[in-house]
Amino acid sequence: MKTLRKHLPYTKNSFQYTYNNGRIEGINNKIKVLNRVAYGYRNFNHYKNRIRIHFKLKPLVKTPNTSDKNKSHARAV
Repeated sequence: MKTLRKHLPYTKNSFQYTYNNGRIEGINNKIKVLNRVAYGYRNFNHYKNRIRIHFKLKPLVKTPNTSDKNKSHARAV
């Protein structure tokens, strides 16, 4: 009973709100399974790309930093 009383507010919240971390836990589980199956990737970038392919994610595109542009412009002047 003591444990139930201690966790009662959290249990009420789980019924009140529809948010949970099930999707993230599933993704983590799939990555762990891939890690076991794909043991031996020599290149970490290949491993990251395999995860992206599995989840159909787009690669991150790095955008140039505006402060870098200002620095290069300041040097040219």
